[in-house]
Amino acid sequence: MRRLRRAHGLHEREFLEQFSLDTLKMVGTLRLGGHMFGLVQTKDGLVHRVTAGNHIGQAEGKITDITPAKISLIEIVPDSLGGYMERPAALALNE
Repeated sequence: MRRLRRAHGLHEREFLEQFSLDTLKMVGTLRLGGHMFGLVQTKDGLVHRVTAGNHIGQAEGKITDITPAKISLIEIVPDSLGGYMERPAALALNE
């Protein structure tokens, strides 16, 4: 985990950042034109398409990779020293 002085916060907030990561569910993937997309379902049952570079969850989670089995991301969370650190997280496909 890398230690940071402050949270990134330099991007325009995306729709799925309003949801806690534990309320989001990976429900599949979609390949279009050689590009992989993840399919993420919110509690209300709506499915959203995401790709690497998108942000999800309330901890500035930036998607780094999408495979048929999981969506990998890096979150920015407070550390115990008054700064921030990167923390890996993932949404796994539950079959």
